[in-house]
Parts: sequence; C-alpha cells; structure tokens
Amino acid sequence: MQQSQYQICVLGSANSDHFLEVEDFPKEGETIASKKSYLKNGGKGANQAVASALLKSKIIFAGQIGKDELGQLLVKEMTLAGVDLTALRKVDEQTGQAIILLNKKGENLIIIVAGANGYYETLDVLPQEYQQAIESSDLLQLQMEVPQSINILAAKYMSQNDKITVLDCGGKAEKLKSDFLEKLTIVSPNETELERILGEDLNMDADSNAEEFLTKTIHDKVFTRYPDLIVLLKLGSNGSMLVTKGYSVRCQTVTQLNPNILEEYKIVDTVGAGDCFTSAFTVSFYNSLIEFGPARISTLRKIDVETQKKLFYKAMHFGSASAFLCITKHGAMPSMPKFETVDNFIKKYFP
Repeated sequence: MQQSQYQICVLGSANSDHFLEVEDFPKEGETIASKKSYLKNGGKGANQAVASALLKSKIIFAGQIGKDELGQLLVKEMTLAGVDLTALRKVDEQTGQAIILLNKKGENLIIIVAGANGYYETLDVLPQEYQQAIESSDLLQLQMEVPQSINILAAKYMSQNDKITVLDCGGKAEKLKSDFLEKLTIVSPNETELERILGEDLNMDADSNAEEFLTKTIHDKVFTRYPDLIVLLKLGSNGSMLVTKGYSVRCQTVTQLNPNILEEYKIVDTVGAGDCFTSAFTVSFYNSLIEFGPARISTLRKIDVETQKKLFYKAMHFGSASAFLCITKHGAMPSMPKFETVDNFIKKYFP
C-alpha cells in the first residue's frame, strides 16, 4: 500500500486568544480594570496541528480563518512550526476568537466567538480542500470546535477507507451523535466530556474507586453500542487510562512516576496541556503502528493484545511527558515542545 502524502490531517478550529488579567471577575453591571492584556494564537485544532508538527510529524491542517490580521498571525506561527496550510480556507467572516479572563487565583472565564470556525455554506458536503487533505492523510485528528456535521463527514470517509480517526472531545459542550461515534477509532474525553458520550451524568459515589467505576461504566454504556471504540480517558493530574472492550491500560503522569522532576521544573500555565497530550499520544501511536504495516485500523487489529498494550502505554507516556513540558511555559501554541526536547526529557528521567 502506497504511503499517504501526510501522516496526520488535523481538522479543527483556529482562534485568536485575547487574555485579560484581573484581580477578580466582574459582578453583573460592574466595570473593572485589567492589569494586563495580551494576544496569543490558539484554537484546539491549530494547537494540535502545531504540537504534532513540532513532534516531527508531517501535518496538514484543515480549517477556516477570516481575511483579517488575526488570521494572518495564525498563518505565520503555524507555517513557522511546519504545518501545511494548503487546506486552510479564508472566508468572509472574522477569525474565531476566545476572550479569556484570568483572575488572581488562576481561574478563568472564557467567551468563545466561533467566527470563521462555524461559517460553512453547507453542512452536507465537505469543502473540497478538506476532502483532498483527508484523502492525502493516513490519520485524522478532530476536536469539537467546528460543526459536528463537518466532523461526521470527515470521520465517515476515514472509516470507509480503513483509516484511523482520533477525536479529542474538548470544545463545544454537545452530545456526540451515534453516527459520529460509530465512525471513530479512538475517542479521548476527560471525565466531564465522557458524560457527553454517555448522554447522562456519571453519578459516581465519593467512596467509589474511580478507575473501577469509570472502566465499568465505559464497558456497560459505551461498548454495548460501540464495541470497537477505543476510549482514551484524560484524568488530569492523575494521568490517563485507555479502555477497550478486551483490556485497559493505565498510565500515571510523569511527575507521579518521578517526583524529582518538580525539583527542576515549575508549572506556570496549564492552557494547552490537553491539546499537547492528544497530539503527542497520536504521533507516538502512529509511529509505533507503522512498524507493523500501513497506518490502518486493520493493521492495529492484527497486533496481539500484549503488544497493543505496550504500544498504547508508550504513546500515553510520551503524551504525559509532552503535556508536562507544555505547562512549564506560558500560552498554548507557544508552549508546545519540540520532539528533541521531549525525547531528551524522557531519556533523562526515565532511562
């Protein structure tokens, strides 16, 4: 089978993030002063595309920006990171924006302006640029900051062609449709986002063992309908857990595995950590999978269970290391680490 032109197509949002630092959040009708404001490039799709490109993956990004200065700033940073932007569309709508208020406690309030990210003439057919991008890619990476109908069309093509689709559930808080879930290979929610897959609250007792409860819930309420789905659950400071119908894999964070790391690094900003984890996991997973054949769903299913577990653990650990390095710098896109940085970090602390 001929290798695709691109390893990964990231289809998703591109935003301009406007940060406002405040002492406290305003009350209704109150006018307050901001101590500092700054602009950073972002959007879950753009963040993940940059993260993957910096980790030495051949990436094409499919998304939309406006014909404005904010869009040009995104183009400049993404190009410098090595992302192919031939499937980036410039439309007659403003570039998407996020207005982020940060208070003295480190808490945030976020207002999203979808702008170009939600501006599609039709939701029944993929834009030609997107179709060409995914046809030229081995693997598709999605998030929930563009219309779900666009994601479904892209995932459907991949599924019909034995190609892998990874969904990061971050973004718009909406229930995932069944015709979307059945087309996915790997879905990656946090605990809150898992409820959108289930369509109901988790209702976990305080005394319950969280891992056992979550694993049982996924088996009882996800695999009964989507038996082939792989669930990569992000557990924040507790690491991650991958669950399939046949087995599960648990991976602690790098600082849980080696607390000495915190003697040399300081956590300064958690923005972008989830995007970095998803991309690093996906890049590592892809690189391991192609050692066994083409990057296809059928190739993964031919690999024995114990080897699959090792492959996924390696990807989860690489994701954890990358995400940790991300939160030691400010911003989302500017904090994404290069492959050499992550590789040297793992060699130093996990020889």
